[in-house]
Amino acid sequence: MEKMKVLDLFSGIGGFSLGLERAGMETISFCEIDKKAQLVLKKHWPNVPIFEDVSTLKGDEIGPVDVICGGFPCQDISTAGKGEGLSGSRSGLWYEFHRLINEIRPKYAIIENVSALRPRGLEQVIKTLFEIG
Repeated sequence: MEKMKVLDLFSGIGGFSLGLERAGMETISFCEIDKKAQLVLKKHWPNVPIFEDVSTLKGDEIGPVDVICGGFPCQDISTAGKGEGLSGSRSGLWYEFHRLINEIRPKYAIIENVSALRPRGLEQVIKTLFEIG
């Protein structure tokens, strides 16, 4: 049986990919802007490409993907932040995540964020996902 292919966005040091690979999936690309996190990814996944900027990544650069996973930035959503929600510059990267889901059309999307997303943007996340089917 062929393994499900994963695109890991906002990868950090690869926590999602580690778990998904242990469940039998294969990470085919990462997208992570932090240079130190990239070093960790390169050490553990030396043959997996790392794209640096989610805002410039295009779906046709990736190829077929079964799963897109990621925890988009929470700083504008968290109760410790200023409460800008999805209109903030960091948490607003949700719209890039959404764009890639729409461009790539995976079977599954695994989306992670803090619990404060519920009052500060979850409705918008669900609405925009519904709009693209």
